[in-house]
Amino acid sequence: MTERLNLSHAVIKYGEIRAIDDVSLTVSAGEFVFITGANGSGKSTLTKGIAGLLPLASGTITRTKRMSYVPQIEEADRNFPARVSEIVLTGTQGQGGFFYSIADKRRALRSMEELGIRNLAKSEICTLSGGQLRRVFLARALCGEPELLLLDEPCAGLDASSHKLLFSVLDRVRAGGCAVIMVTHDASDLEGIKADRVITLSHGRILE
Repeated sequence: MTERLNLSHAVIKYGEIRAIDDVSLTVSAGEFVFITGANGSGKSTLTKGIAGLLPLASGTITRTKRMSYVPQIEEADRNFPARVSEIVLTGTQGQGGFFYSIADKRRALRSMEELGIRNLAKSEICTLSGGQLRRVFLARALCGEPELLLLDEPCAGLDASSHKLLFSVLDRVRAGGCAVIMVTHDASDLEGIKADRVITLSHGRILE
């Protein structure tokens, strides 16, 4: 199968501390990989390294250029003066450049419709609940039609219906060949979807 990610012997450091220590991971098209572990185990650091937001101190990484990353909601600036439709549209920039085409706008509307937030299109993001904001950022990620989707704790704070909707959407993108890597610390997130692999991190290393 076509590889979407190949990470080999990766090391990520904070000062002299090895936050990620000799981690190797290969993910192919359509695969769903969960990354679990206790708080501080390196889950978010690894995801940011894959996304290119943190440099590797050593090791190598190759991945598809069509990648989308959805960070933890706590990292979002909720006071940023933007509407939902504007945020979602920014996910198309890798496809259409600075100016948005009619096709870009249609993709944004389709993503919002799929995630049940089209009625929020004109809402300011500062007015949204945590669950609504998570769906906004996922809609933004899907607009880029990614081949690799990185999700950091996307289920935190979601109610049962939103949780079910999320996995329904992820099933669709996987069927289209997108590889999904999802970080979670809650084992209950594994319910409702069949993962190809579950990787457990501890102190920056893969346990199993």
